[in-house]
Amino acid sequence: MKQAFRVDRLILGLTIFCLVVLVAMPVGSLLVSSFWDESGLTFRYFKEAFSSSLYLLPLWHSLELGAWTGFMSIFIGLPLAWAVARTNMPGKGLITATATLSYLAPPFLTAIAFVDLFSPNAGVLNVFFRDVLGLPALTFNIFSMAGLVLVTVLHTFPFVFLLARSALESVDASYEEAAQILGAGKLRTALSITAPLVAPAVLSGTLLAFVNAIALFGSQAIIGLPARIVTLPTRIYSLFDYPPEYGLAAALSLVFVVITMAALYLQRSYLARRSFVTLGGKGSRPQLLDLGPWRWLLFGFGVLIFLVAIIAPFGTLTAVSLSGSWGLDFWKGLTLKHYHFILFEYDVTRRAIVNSLFLATLAASLAVVIGGLVSWIDLRTRLPGRKALDYAALIPLGLPGIVMAVALIRFWLHMPLALYGTLSILLLAYVGRYIPLAVRSSNSALRQIDPSLEESAQILGAKWSQVMRQITFPLIRPGLFAGWLLVFVPVVQELSASILLFSSKTMTLAVAVYNLYETGYTEPVAALAMINMLIISFAMWLAYRVGGGRIRKI
Repeated sequence: MKQAFRVDRLILGLTIFCLVVLVAMPVGSLLVSSFWDESGLTFRYFKEAFSSSLYLLPLWHSLELGAWTGFMSIFIGLPLAWAVARTNMPGKGLITATATLSYLAPPFLTAIAFVDLFSPNAGVLNVFFRDVLGLPALTFNIFSMAGLVLVTVLHTFPFVFLLARSALESVDASYEEAAQILGAGKLRTALSITAPLVAPAVLSGTLLAFVNAIALFGSQAIIGLPARIVTLPTRIYSLFDYPPEYGLAAALSLVFVVITMAALYLQRSYLARRSFVTLGGKGSRPQLLDLGPWRWLLFGFGVLIFLVAIIAPFGTLTAVSLSGSWGLDFWKGLTLKHYHFILFEYDVTRRAIVNSLFLATLAASLAVVIGGLVSWIDLRTRLPGRKALDYAALIPLGLPGIVMAVALIRFWLHMPLALYGTLSILLLAYVGRYIPLAVRSSNSALRQIDPSLEESAQILGAKWSQVMRQITFPLIRPGLFAGWLLVFVPVVQELSASILLFSSKTMTLAVAVYNLYETGYTEPVAALAMINMLIISFAMWLAYRVGGGRIRKI
């Protein structure tokens, strides 16, 4: 009993220390930096942020981008979710795979591909429509708010799709059957019964789409800056040009956090005022609606999304990476020289790949260990404050990558340890930002283990370490591995935080792609982007090969 007590306290102390270093201290430093300067307490940073068009316009652009992206995510995700969950539409596996791949694909790579297709003067499709077909009306300028929304929504509509599909599949069909027995038509039943029951899922997906849309740095820099559409992430990034304006960057970062938390608060307050019970004790599965010939129209819509979200960007990147010179006649000069250049001549590539794989492996491992400790304290102990610890571990969900980077810079610049520009600060950023994924996966795995198995072993005299090593860990290992991969994949493609924290020696793969794009090397950029996608694809394949079922549950 004393040993268990000591172990509880030791693990609690270690976990609190990790969360303080990873989350509390950087966020606290961000708060101090935004309200404090060399003369003491000040509000001048916020006054400047809310009085100058240099900062108000980016705020408006971010809100506009988030609003349009949320709306378009509903427009795409909800019909597809309804088609997959409630109709006899063919190709449901294709639609689900499209949503999954769209979410996992790095948005900045999608942005680069659409620039190759739709840049005003040199985009291949624009050149084809304007110069070959003589139909300039069909051209599309990707450097616009519409272009930025298009690229962003391809990454965010899966939030609405996946959550709405799950809710539609869970609705007790007896509610709808009762309404129809009482004379309600299918449309009225859908609007008065089904829609209110799935509203929480749709709202959650829309708000997640909004929050993710305003936080993406890569696509906003690649498409927004040439279009002179400056957003909060790109404005914060510009504040680190010499001389850096740390206080103003911290104030704008806090504005970012307030917007994110306000969106999450609206969701919680909306759900708290309503009851949305979708499962009954004797519920039945709803019958699939026979759409007749219309099912092919809906299937065509799904195929269109697949072509735009998956085939167009990655088919384009593949074609560009193999072309001698990107243009209408790209297929006449196919070559592998760009891959040779990237892999054997451009020394940044090898360093970036090694850094990314090392950081992703270590960050995923540390996040899973800390997440497992947080979950074990929450579910297997009665220690005071354990729920607060669980909530604290989820705080980074509301911190966009660039905000986490600003917080870390402000904190570690005042510490005697010189971490800025090292792999260590990147590691801290990745673990801190993605620890919620590890906590949720560990929590899900641990909840499935009956505590009586561990209690029985302790009654028979097993030590705590034996119980963990021989019972608990083997049982939750698949869930922990799923959580490990859920952290590994986004770390490999992370750009928002890395862009402020890297140095020439610590460049990551995502930053290498972005920097190469900035120099104008179109074809080598595509080759490096495809190498990036090959690494991510291998991780995804491994995830579904080994822990696919667990990942879908999480």
